[in-house]
Order: sequence, then structure tokens, then C-alpha cells
Amino acid sequence: MAPGNKNRKLTEFQERHIRMMAVLLEYDVFDLRIVEFVREAELEYFSLLDKIKFLESKINIDEKTGLLKYRPDYLTNILKTVSRIYQGLRMNNFHVSFVRFDIDDFSRFNSRYGHDIGDQVLVALATIIKESSRPTDYVIRFGGEEIDALLPSTPREGAATYAGKIFGRIAQMTIPRDGETLKITVSAGISTMDYAVPENMIINEASVADSFSRLQTEADDALYDAKFQGKNRFCIYSADKKEEYLKIRKLYVK
Repeated sequence: MAPGNKNRKLTEFQERHIRMMAVLLEYDVFDLRIVEFVREAELEYFSLLDKIKFLESKINIDEKTGLLKYRPDYLTNILKTVSRIYQGLRMNNFHVSFVRFDIDDFSRFNSRYGHDIGDQVLVALATIIKESSRPTDYVIRFGGEEIDALLPSTPREGAATYAGKIFGRIAQMTIPRDGETLKITVSAGISTMDYAVPENMIINEASVADSFSRLQTEADDALYDAKFQGKNRFCIYSADKKEEYLKIRKLYVK
């Protein structure tokens, strides 16, 4: 146990897992895959507790969509949770993914159909993304028609599967208006990072804040790429395309 945590009380959740491990050892069926599963379960459990704390505070909720409002410390909170769970263990590959969704041609849509219909579209999209996410994911209204998803313990492949599932649901989404059925498309950008929990369990908040900012910038680059390629798709950030992203941004802004 780390210094300063001598009086830390185990939760019922942790005690149950310890009893399970003891039984596995007693019957000589101990398996490292089970240990990894338990670690993942504890991560989701504690992340969910942290998430509930945010949800209990209404000031962090966007009234229109019911999503979290943007805060710059979300990644810090996730990594602090990870450090609590993995005390004394060296982790080299804790994956975090970030997805930025943006409704295609939303300004034009609002101009044509009105902001009330636009709000219905935004709420419907928020509902799809929220329902497609785990309780431990952070689904955030970044602003306007942009919705972000911060996905702990999720590698690039998992983020792509997640986005694909959401795109499948968006393709089926319709908005009724005066006897006609309206549809929209969405573009998205995905970025990922691997985080090694420090052996001393101390999270460098300034460094993590920089990482979160970089995740958002990279997802934004990939989003511009998706728009440039024709919209209604998602792209995954590639460090090899930095110069191309700069050109796409300039062309897209024009």
C-alpha cells in the first residue's frame, strides 16, 4: 500500500474480488487473464463513481442535450482513477481515445428548417451517442453542433468500432417535419494516446492537460480530413499526415 494510504478502507467491491482471488488460489486455478479482467472491472467501477459525482452536480450538465459540459480536467480525473486502481503496478499501455462528432452543414440546415428543428436534431444525435456509450465514457457537448466522447481503456480499434456503431444508428435517424422526413449526416475525427501510470502514482496535471489538448487537436485534424473527403464518415488521426492536415484546414476554411 502506498504511503499515506495506511488507513484507506477497501470497498465492498474490492473485498469481493479479493475473496474470489483467494478461492482461485485455493483450488489452483489462478489465471493472469482473470486478474486483468478484475483490474478492468475495478477501473470501470471507480470511473463510474467519479462520473456520478459529476452528474450529481447540475452545473456540469448541458440543459439542451443532457450531456456533460466541457471541462479541461476530464482526462486528469480519469488518470487519477487509474493511478488509484493500479497502485504499485507498472502500466505501459493504458489506452484513451477521443472522438469529435460534428453535424454536416448544420448552419445551412438551421437556416432552411429553423433552429427548433435544429435543436431536435442535436438532441437526437446526443441521445444516440449517449446510448451507444458506456457509463464510464465521458460524452460532452463541446459547443454548437460538436459532441465529444472521451473513452477510457479504449484503443484505436475500439474507438473505430464505437464510431461505426454510432454512424450506423445515425443513418437510421429521421426527424419528422410537416409531413416530410428529414435526415442528417455527421463527420467525426478520432485520436488516441497510451498512458503509463507513474510508479510514484503522482499525476502531473499540467502534462495531462497538455495531452488532453493534443487529443482534441488531433481529433479535430481528423475531423477536417473527414469533411474534406466528402463528409458522412469518420477518420483516424495519423501523425504521418501533419502537413496534409495543415493544407486541409486552410482549404476547408476557404
